[in-house]
Amino acid sequence: MDQPDAPDLRPNILWIVADQLRADHVGFGGNKIVRTPNLDALADRATVFDRAYVVNPICMPNRCSMITGRMPSSHGVVFNDRSLAWNSNTCVRQLVESGYDTALIGKSHLQHGLSRNVSRAGRHAPTAQSVFPAG
Repeated sequence: MDQPDAPDLRPNILWIVADQLRADHVGFGGNKIVRTPNLDALADRATVFDRAYVVNPICMPNRCSMITGRMPSSHGVVFNDRSLAWNSNTCVRQLVESGYDTALIGKSHLQHGLSRNVSRAGRHAPTAQSVFPAG
C-alpha cells in the first residue's frame, strides 16, 4: 500500500513535439537571433535529444513511430491519411499502466477521422483518448 506522504521518485516526463520547427531555430539549438528563453531554460535542466532522425518525410508516420517505437511499415501509418490502430501499444499507454498521469495538450494528429484502413473494416477511427488515455 502506498504511503500518502511518500515522495514519488519517478522522473517527471514532459514531451514537447513541435511540427516544422528546425533544431537550429531555438536558442539552445544554437540560434543567436531567435529568442526562446523558456525553452532554453527548460533545456538547461532537461535531457535534449540533439541527434534525432525521422523515419518518414511525412509528419503523421513520424509521430506514430515516436509513440510506438515502430517503423511506419510496422504500425501501418505510412501516409497522413492513415490512422494509428486504436489498440496500438504506445509509450503513453505504458506510462499510464505504470501509474503516471498523462495529458495531451494540442493536437496529436495520430488519427485522421475515418481513415482508409479503419473505414474498410467498418469501424470509426480511434480518438486521441484511446491512444493517449487519461490517467
